[in-house]
Amino acid sequence: MVSQKRITILVSILMLSMLAFPVLGNDAGTGGDAGDTTSAATSLPATNGTYYGNLTASSDNSDYYQINMSSNTGIAVQITYSSSVDFDLALLNSGGGYIDLSTNSGTTDDVTSNGTSVGGSSVYIWVDRYSGTGQYTMQIWIFSTGSSGGGGGGSGGGHDAGTGTDAGGSIANAMSLNATNMSFWGDVTYSTDLNDYYNISIPAYFGVTSSLSWNSTVDLDLEVYDSAGTLLTYSWFSNPETVTMNNNGGMDLYFRVFAYGSGTGTHDYSLSFTFDNLSSAPVNNQDDAGTGGDASNDYLNPTNISISSVETNITFSGWGSLNDDLNDNYQTTVPAGHGIRVSVWFNTSVSDFQVILADDQANTIDYSGTNYPETVTSNGSGTYPGMIVEGMDILLQVRATSGEGYYGMSWWFFTLDGDGDGFYDSVEEDCGSDPADNSSIPLDTDSDGICDTLDSDDDGDYVEDVNDTFPLDASEWEDTDSDGIGNNADSDDDGDGFSDTNEIECGSDPLDMWNQPTDYDSDGICDLQDSDDDNDGYEDVDDAFPMDSSEWADTDNNGVGDNSDTDDDGDGYSDNIESSCNSDPLNSFDVPSDLDMDGTCDLMDNDIDGDNYPNDNDAFPMDNTEWIDTDNDGFGNNVDVDDDGDFVSDNYDSFPLDSSEWADNDNDGLGDNGDMDDDNDGWSDSDENSCSTNSMSDQSIPSDFDNDMICDIVDTDDDGDGVSDENDAFPMDNSEWEDTDSDGIGNNFDDDDDGDEWFDIYEPNCGTDPLDSNSIPLDFDGDWVCDLVDNDDDNDGVTDVDDPFPKNPNESVDTDSDGVGNNADNDDDNDGWTDSTESLCFTSSLSS
Repeated sequence: MVSQKRITILVSILMLSMLAFPVLGNDAGTGGDAGDTTSAATSLPATNGTYYGNLTASSDNSDYYQINMSSNTGIAVQITYSSSVDFDLALLNSGGGYIDLSTNSGTTDDVTSNGTSVGGSSVYIWVDRYSGTGQYTMQIWIFSTGSSGGGGGGSGGGHDAGTGTDAGGSIANAMSLNATNMSFWGDVTYSTDLNDYYNISIPAYFGVTSSLSWNSTVDLDLEVYDSAGTLLTYSWFSNPETVTMNNNGGMDLYFRVFAYGSGTGTHDYSLSFTFDNLSSAPVNNQDDAGTGGDASNDYLNPTNISISSVETNITFSGWGSLNDDLNDNYQTTVPAGHGIRVSVWFNTSVSDFQVILADDQANTIDYSGTNYPETVTSNGSGTYPGMIVEGMDILLQVRATSGEGYYGMSWWFFTLDGDGDGFYDSVEEDCGSDPADNSSIPLDTDSDGICDTLDSDDDGDYVEDVNDTFPLDASEWEDTDSDGIGNNADSDDDGDGFSDTNEIECGSDPLDMWNQPTDYDSDGICDLQDSDDDNDGYEDVDDAFPMDSSEWADTDNNGVGDNSDTDDDGDGYSDNIESSCNSDPLNSFDVPSDLDMDGTCDLMDNDIDGDNYPNDNDAFPMDNTEWIDTDNDGFGNNVDVDDDGDFVSDNYDSFPLDSSEWADNDNDGLGDNGDMDDDNDGWSDSDENSCSTNSMSDQSIPSDFDNDMICDIVDTDDDGDGVSDENDAFPMDNSEWEDTDSDGIGNNFDDDDDGDEWFDIYEPNCGTDPLDSNSIPLDFDGDWVCDLVDNDDDNDGVTDVDDPFPKNPNESVDTDSDGVGNNADNDDDNDGWTDSTESLCFTSSLSS
């Protein structure tokens, strides 16, 4: 018998073989790989189904399936896989958005559309590889969601199965029922009575179908357990929920009604049981391989078949079912000197089977493909073609892959040595001898048990035949000079006329005819033994060129002797340049200083730092970042923040290279220190300073009334009238400069300059000074006509020329010229007679 350990390993490998090998590139039975995106998804029907698929690291990480849902339906999907892999499962809507996602780390993932309306639309199932390579089984359930909600509240109160009590809430206190066809009502209540368990002892050879229905919008589920609490089957996604159990006769089954989700209230349900007598069904009347019953379903305990005949076909029959009898496992021992072949045939219209052959070490020898009948052999083209299994316990599994039905098996132990010459036929075929002729046996020169045809070293001298000149002579394997004498016996292996011993002493290759002892200086001593091969007077140990009499030193080890090398120390500078630059041409660490690395040493370089400024014009000849130091402060202008040293930062210095300037107020290109007019307003800074205006603002301009460019504050004649301001009564009026009478009106405009009430135009004619208020014209009669020009000074109506008294308005006639006017003279004619007397006397008083 096979050990328990072997069987455990075998089961793992065989299960992987059964599940993985036949379905590679056959996702969901399509014959190819399911799509890797929603746009390339593989279409599946909107029906319940079980499918198989495979995911492979790096080459196939995702499988997408599309289902076009019917109206008023929902979907649930479950994948299972081995513990050596980790797959994830997602349910996506028609737009690719998540409906449900499961990333469990176990071996099962479930998703459902519960709570999401998907009827009448497309959904996508996405199986994703998280780790590992392997197969998955995918189960799909399509369930009805109804087109509208139901009523249902239920009465509650515990009237399950018409008992007036509540069915138990666990397996331990399940309500027991008789195994008869029945239908009854029950109820569940959210939060207080979520579970109702019913126990039925199923009679032997009986099957049972249970159906759960309800009339409300809540979600009730139906599950079946065994007495150990193992979930055997379930229905979660439809109404009614229906389960069928046909292989559990003689067992106690526990049916669980479960209120799923977050509903409320009490809800009635109807639960029915229908029993079927299966005693006459093939599953209960098996005689697999004549054993009187069903062959073992447990790969750890296969059904043993004893086959005594060899080299003849031994036939058996069996029965299998995808749902009721998935596996039939057989074991037998292969006789010594024999192999095995098994063929399985069946009615392909009702069922399909797969056959797997494994050795006693749990190695899959062969598995059937798509040929019919399904055949496996230890000497075929399977996983291990030509495998020798003589004397082994081999295992055979017949596995139903669809439907159910009877199958026939043909077992044949075939001999491995048909001609009886002691060599297996397969060996003779490989070695080129006749497996049907016992006088034709494989040649084995070194008797190592491997025929020469297959032996890579026929003579056993540890030299592969392809490299062995004498493949059948263990004492020889090489003939360098092809003289037919192996090197081991040949004294001159390469045939160059020098014995192998001489060549070894002189360091030449005794196996290379072109490699002979050399004597460079022809002194009769081969170079290997000559201490001065080139005879240049330098021992080879001290001669860098022991084979060149013209060279003996190579300071830089560049392979060019110093005598011909233009750069003995290999420092990149020729010996001539180093001599010119005062460095040692034989010391690679003593190189000419070349700051700018332009190939010209500093000693000869007129621009040592390579900044394109000759050393003579470079304030910093050893610094290629600086060349000018305007203020000679020891800091180059590039780094100096005040190049001209005027204590004004270059950032704020309009003339950073002119220490005498730093500002240009009017931006005219002239620094304020040298600019005579800093604000460019036309007034010099000195004038503006004298005039008390701001020389830095073109808005501050000196007052210059007469525009003579002499500001008023400095100008001695502000109005430019030729009269100094100190003498100008009107310094801001170039039309006036004097106000003799101080009446506020300049003389040029004033018609009475001296304020004597005589117009200036009259006073000159009157002989008075119009600028002297004390010089007033005489105007005896006060008629504002001065006497000088008045022809009647006394205004007596008699012109002055005719008035002997021009200044006496009372007199104008002096008849007797006695100096007394007639009006005052009582004797006008001075005749001695008073005028009054003469009037009385009627004489003329005006005539003497």
